Amino acid sequence: MIRLSYEQKEDIGLKYVRDMLDPASPYGVKFLKAEGFYGQARQQALEEELNNIALLWQDLETQEAAVADLQHALSELKDLSGTFANGMTQALTEVELFELSAYCRRMQELRRLAEALPSYPRLAGTQLEPVEDALRVLDPADSGLAGFYIEDARTPELAEARAAKRAAELQLRTAPEEGREALLKQRQEAARREEDALQVVYAQMSADLRPHLPLLQRNAAAAGRLDAGIAKSLLARRFGCVRPEMGGEDLVLEEAVHPQVAAALSERGRTFTPITMTLSRGVTVLTGANMGGKSIALKTALLNAALALSGCFVFARSARVPFFDRIEVINRDFSNASQGLSSFGGEILRLKEALEDLREGGLSLIVMDELARGTNAREGAQIARGTVNYLADKNAVTLLATHYDGAAEGAVRHYQVKGLARREDASWTGTAEGRDGLRLIENAMDYGLIEVKPGTECPRDAIAICRLLGLPEEILS
Repeated sequence: MIRLSYEQKEDIGLKYVRDMLDPASPYGVKFLKAEGFYGQARQQALEEELNNIALLWQDLETQEAAVADLQHALSELKDLSGTFANGMTQALTEVELFELSAYCRRMQELRRLAEALPSYPRLAGTQLEPVEDALRVLDPADSGLAGFYIEDARTPELAEARAAKRAAELQLRTAPEEGREALLKQRQEAARREEDALQVVYAQMSADLRPHLPLLQRNAAAAGRLDAGIAKSLLARRFGCVRPEMGGEDLVLEEAVHPQVAAALSERGRTFTPITMTLSRGVTVLTGANMGGKSIALKTALLNAALALSGCFVFARSARVPFFDRIEVINRDFSNASQGLSSFGGEILRLKEALEDLREGGLSLIVMDELARGTNAREGAQIARGTVNYLADKNAVTLLATHYDGAAEGAVRHYQVKGLARREDASWTGTAEGRDGLRLIENAMDYGLIEVKPGTECPRDAIAICRLLGLPEEILS
């Protein structure tokens, strides 16, 4: 089972992307909250969800106004989950019956609008069933009115009580003062009998409606999935996302982007450098200078894999994503301080748990950011190398970012961040202060990835970065 904590979802940008989904109805919101991740056991369901997004995107291109009308109809649906539950065990109130009547009429309109979309017959899990039988219980006279009213003729008791109430009200208009008290009592008694008669009617309507409530609930779920599919297709179109190819054992990303980081860079007049990489069983090692973008590359890969497995298109030119059974994120920022563990201790505990999970079978995606950086360099490098060698033949696709020499010797693949590609340019070899130095580094740093031979020495950019940030030369020399 794929388990990512709230903090991890926020850190890799998954929460940022999912928060951009804007369903129109409460049922769409519920679908997205409950959706979770699709693992091996739900392969068909995931393919159906991705297919829904593709089909609805086609409708957006050819029937955008019709989709907008459908969204408006979805926005008018109220969340009646509590009413559905009440109706299965007890008599419903007048307000609840009114809301169900309005719900059925809106569902009729929603079904009409949905069936006008070319893709609708091929959408999975979104088929709305006819509600006319339920509506006949709620509006037996077939008035077609948006309101809710129980006719006098529904029962003799109701007709008699209302007639008595109207008669008393009519007499009250012209009655002298001395006769008003008796008429008011008559009206009060008639109103009580009317309410008693209505409660009997409501109870009978509730009983007659009960067999239809499962259908109304199914329609709510179908509307929610349709709503969520529209929201996903709108987001995919907005960012030019692509449908991931699912399956296999290699995670392949071509020109993948992290939208949250890209948005932050755009505000500073910069652009995101897309990431292209292939991750296979065994360990892929990513090396590069500090501030070189290793963590962003990891998060970009993680985010897009998680998006695909949660039923969304991905931010890439193309992608192939295996049906991972687990995603393990090992980062000292998420150590368990509540258990009295240091960041290093928490990181090692998470690694131990991830390795134990491999015994459950299935394919894991393990992502480690600067493993063992919280200890001394000699032992940290030993732990990193040992982890790479241990995972070499395990049923896991692993990505490890590190600056330790020798960590990539047992890797199946080795990528490097290109780094300070213009370090020989005399225009920026001097020192700078504060943000000026940061800007120089940003301008000089090439965040693209290149594949190198496993074991290639890590880049040596730390001194150059310190110099650009204005650290005294006495320290650097």
